[in-house]
Amino acid sequence: MRLAAGRPEALKQRLIALAALLAGAVTLYGWFSARHGGEVEAGPAHESRGYYLTDTVLTEMGQDGKPRVVVHAKSIEQQLPDESVLLSDLQLDYTGQQAGQWRVTSREGRMSPDHNTLQLSGDVRVTGTEARGAAVITTERLSYDTRKNFIQTPEPVSIRFGPHQLHGRGIEVDLNRGTVKLESNVNGRFTP
Repeated sequence: MRLAAGRPEALKQRLIALAALLAGAVTLYGWFSARHGGEVEAGPAHESRGYYLTDTVLTEMGQDGKPRVVVHAKSIEQQLPDESVLLSDLQLDYTGQQAGQWRVTSREGRMSPDHNTLQLSGDVRVTGTEARGAAVITTERLSYDTRKNFIQTPEPVSIRFGPHQLHGRGIEVDLNRGTVKLESNVNGRFTP
């Protein structure tokens, strides 16, 4: 009989030890996951970000009901500290009443908090319509005034239209009128 009485006691001790071991493992797992998982989600990068969009198309309609500005971006991210907006792999299509269509592309963009200026950088390209000879302007940086539809940069620029090429430093382009003004150090090559 003693053997039968000792057996449940040993089984009871094993169950208590197993339960204690399981409780310890769960507690340890909870402590590690809270310690490591909490830091990732509550980090400062997420606190400084507002909305975040990927593979986005934004459209602004004109008074005629047709698209006036269409923005394609791989990502759009609002920065909460200054309420600016970062864009990547940007393509902006603008349709003006007098000058037709323009396409502006760049690797990066930063919209000012008041949404009046878009700073573009990285392989910036401005392309005009076929009706105007498909002018292509390239530079590394430019500023786009969203109210006036005016772009400018003090940086080196190249303009290609058909077989002709111009190079200079600084440019101003009125997308509404379709006018381009090179600032300085202008030289070019005109092929007949």
